Parts: sequence; structure tokens; C-alpha cells
Amino acid sequence: MLNRSKKRTLRLNNMAQYTILSTKKIEPALKAELTEKGIGLVEQEFIAIKELFNKEKHEEVFPWVTKEDETAVVFTSRHAVACVNKHLHPFDTYYVPNQWQIFCLNGATQEEVLKRHDEKQIAGTATNAAALAQCIIDKGSFKEVVFFCGDKRRDELPNLLTANGIIVHEVVVYETIATPQVATNNLDAVLFFSPSAVNSFFSVNKLQPGTTCFAIGDTTAQAIGQHTTNRVITSELPSQEMMLASVVFLFTKY
Repeated sequence: MLNRSKKRTLRLNNMAQYTILSTKKIEPALKAELTEKGIGLVEQEFIAIKELFNKEKHEEVFPWVTKEDETAVVFTSRHAVACVNKHLHPFDTYYVPNQWQIFCLNGATQEEVLKRHDEKQIAGTATNAAALAQCIIDKGSFKEVVFFCGDKRRDELPNLLTANGIIVHEVVVYETIATPQVATNNLDAVLFFSPSAVNSFFSVNKLQPGTTCFAIGDTTAQAIGQHTTNRVITSELPSQEMMLASVVFLFTKY
């Protein structure tokens, strides 16, 4: 990797003096901002999402859509929100579950919820699954929740809720498939957006000592720590925008 003085010289020439790898696609506007800051971005997706949308799954989801009583619904992934939305309008009919009281992670998951549901339906948000579970517990008004999730969901939320006497109805609406691939070694940083992507990446790659890891949240940071002792910077909020702000800050402060 280039030393800091050489990289500062390249910045003056408006060339990419840093190279970072993102383990998922980055929004075009954010990618352009990185380029303007002299940060080259390589995008390689290390997981694929398979939506579960069939008759059997619809029959599992639909009772929660038509349930008349107020229902606590939990999302910890934007993919889960998008997948469930398909079940809300499977054909030419659109179902609006106004009785849902939604608890979700903030950042990308909350943004996806707001695309599909009324803001008034959001009963609570948090930066990680454990804090979201505590938010539900603190409400004190729900004895059961439906947790729409992927097949690789983590245990913190359902375990905490169950330990506090709250019944968790888990509905898996997508599968996460690892798509490992060899990455270039000449990297200044790697961006990770989920524990699944972390595990997929490190199954075929090993980082150089000076490569910084960026994590979308605490659970992703913990997963990184199981594979490397390299520096890990955790985003203050679980969003691409906030993570990339940390990247820009690190590489343009010199």
C-alpha cells in the first residue's frame, strides 16, 4: 500500500489514492462522492438473497396480514421488509395491515419500512437487535410478536424476548446464500454489511495487516473480530450513508 505522503500527492492530481472493497452494492450517489474524495471503490457481493415467495410461504405470512388485533411486527433486515411486501400484494389486491405496530432497526431497515408503511405504525427503533428487543420489552404491552426474518438471523432478539415471557412467532421470508470470491490484496479498507457477508468473505480471503474493516453495526463488527485482529470501525447508524461518512473521515483527515 502507498504511504501517506504519496497518497496526499495523488490527491492533488485528483486520482484515486485509496482503494476500498464493498461487500455489497453501494448507492450510485454515495459511490460518486467517494470518487470525488479520491477513494476508489471495488464492489463485490459476497452474499445473495433468495426471496421465499410461494404458496406455502404465503399461507404462513397471510394470517398475520389479516389478523384483526393489534400485532407487534419485528424487522431487523430491509430484505425482510421487501419480501413481506410481496405477500401484501401477491396478485391484483393490495393488503394494508394497519393493525401492525412495527419495531425495526433504524437506518436501511427503517427506510424500507417507511416506503411500505405509515410512519405512525413504527412503535420503536434501535441500532441493534438486542436494543430493539429491549425496546419491545420496555413497552410492556405485547405478549407476543411476529418476527419476519431471514434464515441466517441472529439469536439475540428472539432469545431476549423469550427470556422475558414474550412469545416469538418466527417467519422466515428469505434465504441468505454465501457467494465467496477471491478479492484483491491491495486494499486500504473493506466494508461489511452483515455477519453473513463477513463469513463469506473470510472463507476465501485473508486481509493484510494494514487494511481497515468497516462494519454496519455491532453484530457485524463482532463477526469480523472472529476472523481478524485488524482495526474495525463500526458505523454509528446502520446505513450506507453513515458508514461511508466514516470512510471519508478516515481517509481525508490526513
